[in-house]
Amino acid sequence: MVTMHRVLIVDDEPLARNYLRTLLQNHHLDFKVVASVESTVKGWETIQNNPDIEGIFLDIDIETESKRAGLDFALNLSRLPQKPWIVFVTGYQEYAIEAFQSFPINYLVKPFDNVTIEPTLKWIREHFHSNPKSKRVAIRHRINESYCTEYVCRDEILYIQKNNGINSVKIGLTHGEILDGVNSTLKEWVEQGFFQIHRRNLVNLDQVRREMPRIGENSVYKVSFKHCPTELDVGPDYLQPLRDVLASLN
Repeated sequence: MVTMHRVLIVDDEPLARNYLRTLLQNHHLDFKVVASVESTVKGWETIQNNPDIEGIFLDIDIETESKRAGLDFALNLSRLPQKPWIVFVTGYQEYAIEAFQSFPINYLVKPFDNVTIEPTLKWIREHFHSNPKSKRVAIRHRINESYCTEYVCRDEILYIQKNNGINSVKIGLTHGEILDGVNSTLKEWVEQGFFQIHRRNLVNLDQVRREMPRIGENSVYKVSFKHCPTELDVGPDYLQPLRDVLASLN
């Protein structure tokens, strides 16, 4: 399963915050923006309320605080038991030497684009593989008229599919078993790192072998999985994001 990097954006410029959030959402779907805030005060509150935040894209000059507010914030973060990684994003090159005293991943000078940020994100992917979720998940599902709980390794999960008309999903496993009647939503599974390819379907990207058009329908695509004959449709709005994220994992 792909590792989801849960991140925070701290920048006092609304356009800069929105630009970075959109860039990540459109091109780097394994980076989930938990929050985007305009001050280090709100940044600190967000981290306290979301201890699973892995990293921060941090501006330095916060107009409502000080020209070096981001630097001071980075130093305070170093006191945490598990310090999040930091990527400074700023319009000022002169802070670079002092900024690196906080041991950031990188120092990006605005304006930057996807080509500029890609090496930084690639480095993060290669060096931060841990997932805050446990390796196994308890799945309570229906068998006939009763329920039981399966303890399943995440790598065993191929897909999650929303059931029609009811607030439940079915979960397909690598060995062919299907756990049906699971009382949960697709959103809950997206937050655990599964990727949406259709309004009803999520997949484990690590188990996807290929995407391809359906026979005789070049505009309709599907995915197939490793060591399994199962195939799932890909919605047209999800095809390019799927291709982008699969390319980023190569």
